[in-house]
Amino acid sequence: MMELLRAWLTGITAAAILCALANSLMPEGAVRRVGKLACGLLMLSAILRPLVEVEALSPGDLLKDYQARAAVQAQTLEEERNAALKSVIEQEFAAYIVDKAAQMGAACTAQVTCQLGENGVFLPRSAALQGSFTPRQKEELARILEEELAIPRARQSFPTKEEGFQ
Repeated sequence: MMELLRAWLTGITAAAILCALANSLMPEGAVRRVGKLACGLLMLSAILRPLVEVEALSPGDLLKDYQARAAVQAQTLEEERNAALKSVIEQEFAAYIVDKAAQMGAACTAQVTCQLGENGVFLPRSAALQGSFTPRQKEELARILEEELAIPRARQSFPTKEEGFQ
């Protein structure tokens, strides 16, 4: 921006010096009047040069630019909303599983991963439960995960404390 301003001022200064030099060399009379007119037009063109060089944006271009930026912003907000919603839903499913385990007398921690379903709702995809379970408790929890949360046994894991969550 500063470079454009400097170039514009340099152009005006050069035009002024050229006009002053031409004015001092012109003889009196009609030639001087025509010379002054020509110098005035030269100065006017030097002053107005930035207006001619600037490419004006039409209102349609401005609207298209605004719509494109609004669409990007809307997409970003939608992604942030989905990430936050997914996190909350995963935490709620994990709390539900921990509560069901506590009702059976088992203490555990749960980690649930969700994915966006066809209808735009986050559904549980897999679950990992870590704790000390009797074989009966483990089987009952696996049944609950499969029947109530629709997590197939292939995507259920019960790692020991040494293995940790995956």
